[in-house]
Amino acid sequence: MNLQTDEVKFRLQRFQQLLNQHQIDLALIINPLNIFYFSGTFTKGFLLISPKEVKILVNRPWERAKKETLIPCEPIKSLKELPLIISSLCSKGLLGIEKENISAREFFRYQELLEVYSFTAIDQLILETRAVKTPYEIECIRKAGRMLDKALKRALPQFKPGIKELEASGILEKELRLLGHPGLTRSLNGFELTFGYLISGKEGLNPTPYYTGEGGEGVFGFPGGASYKKILKEDEPILIDFSGYHQGYYIDQTRMVSFKKLPYAQEVYQVSLYILDQLKDFIKPGINGEEVFFKAKDLSEKTGFGAYFMYSDGDLGFIGHGVGLQIDEPPILGKKQKMRIQENMVIALEPKFHLPEVGVIGVEETFLVTKHGLVSLNTTSTKWKILKRSV
Repeated sequence: MNLQTDEVKFRLQRFQQLLNQHQIDLALIINPLNIFYFSGTFTKGFLLISPKEVKILVNRPWERAKKETLIPCEPIKSLKELPLIISSLCSKGLLGIEKENISAREFFRYQELLEVYSFTAIDQLILETRAVKTPYEIECIRKAGRMLDKALKRALPQFKPGIKELEASGILEKELRLLGHPGLTRSLNGFELTFGYLISGKEGLNPTPYYTGEGGEGVFGFPGGASYKKILKEDEPILIDFSGYHQGYYIDQTRMVSFKKLPYAQEVYQVSLYILDQLKDFIKPGINGEEVFFKAKDLSEKTGFGAYFMYSDGDLGFIGHGVGLQIDEPPILGKKQKMRIQENMVIALEPKFHLPEVGVIGVEETFLVTKHGLVSLNTTSTKWKILKRSV
């Protein structure tokens, strides 16, 4: 299943409608990931979108971009060529630019080169377009879930008591890599992630600089996730928060495993599943991210575990997020988040508890929003898995 011209045209038309609504005469897109979304190729260069025309200006790699792109392209060798090319599409007016993806120095340079235009930010318009997924994107995310499930089924039987967290993580990472995962999980909000986090026991409570559902010791200079700790202790819970990948798209998922029954931890896990199930019934198109967060918060308080809910060095203030080309796209389901959930958005819900002397316990599931509610895109069972202890 490859990206097709009709898919790209549909995305461009949605974005062009937003440009019209905001009276923007031309969009100048620089971020290679956004260029890929609208064209099918990664390139260093520029994507120009007016309400009626589209063009990629490719600095490099020209031959590859020319082969891959699904929209018209032409080479550009120097930034000095940009004003003349832009003027051929739009001689003056309001120019949209990604202010969050360029430095202040670059922004002032564009202002200097394109002084006849007024500038406005289009970052949110791009994210708004990307937030509502097409059938093609939904199928990519579903296939990413199948990849992750297959990798887990291959990796978990290889886990043995006493091996390091890093070794266990590496086993799963290898299986994912062999299935086509690039090894990097792209983030909108600056997280530094490879495949995901595998953490165990109370060391998983160590916070990171990022707002994530869990932490972990990590390695020196790279906090979060697996460490040199010898795990796969029989009396500790193991949390696996990993991504699957397909054709540029991710799926997010957290599952719990251990080598023996852990009654208290598994009881709390059932609370996480209960909250997930309640949120699945609660979320419908039209409500906003803040409403979802406070519903989850209220549910956690009623279970008696509210003090530990999504609490890592303070209240994390979110319960979920969008998923797509990046693991943490809009909509954000958290405090002060007013973006309304729409049909065909894809969201991950991750109710988790940070329990002193036990560790992080919870689940994460990625859902498609339909007009009737949520439909899971994951394949892996949410049941707590007891691993075999044989050597």
